[in-house]
Amino acid sequence: MIGNTWDYLPLAAFNPLTGQWWPILAENWTVQVLPNGSALFTIYLRKGFYWFNGSAVMPFTAWDVCAQFYIGMKAFAWYVPWINQSLVDEDVRVLNNYTIQFLFQRWTPYIPYWLLTSWIDVPYPVWKPIVDKLKTMNVTQAAKFATNITEYVVPYYGLYPYYLSYVSTTYLHFTLEPPNLLSSWYQVFPFAAWQYYDPTAVVWETGGNTQALSGMLAGKITYDWIGLSEAQLKIINSTPG
Repeated sequence: MIGNTWDYLPLAAFNPLTGQWWPILAENWTVQVLPNGSALFTIYLRKGFYWFNGSAVMPFTAWDVCAQFYIGMKAFAWYVPWINQSLVDEDVRVLNNYTIQFLFQRWTPYIPYWLLTSWIDVPYPVWKPIVDKLKTMNVTQAAKFATNITEYVVPYYGLYPYYLSYVSTTYLHFTLEPPNLLSSWYQVFPFAAWQYYDPTAVVWETGGNTQALSGMLAGKITYDWIGLSEAQLKIINSTPG
């Protein structure tokens, strides 16, 4: 493989061509618009997923989702003016380990698209020192503290059927999770066929299409999305295999 890949997932995905949602980390969600124009947006998460970095395991819960949006809303003014920054401590609530609720002072139908398609990429225990500090701050203090957050180096944890197992200057290894963790992902990918392939995928980070072409001709790259010249395409099309 060559190009970009990932090892995180959003709460849900949306197909604009069909107008259909695909629940991923979230199993379901509800919206209750209140008479004053505010709304309760409640997200119910799937159970059984785990953060994994090759050795350590942590369950995925509503606290992970809460940490990401709490930090974004209080320190970086996400979704203002639909949510009031000064009320974030009360308006972002974990109801239980798999349910999170947001109170938006102003509602717009775009909010589910914004929140649900967000990728959750850091577990709560990693964010906890930041969350605890923000809870002692007002909005002005939190905004000033935002620089500290952007410079905060977090340890790696993946939330995906594959985890990052090797990093170099030219390529990455993504390895399939152990069977006891992988089984839960069939909730999201019921027709997955990863068991038929090499459990480790190699993703090359090339310096340009010339290097990519060399990798393809050598049989090291089997899937590619990169711009090639007409002359390079002729070389590929004339090469057996």
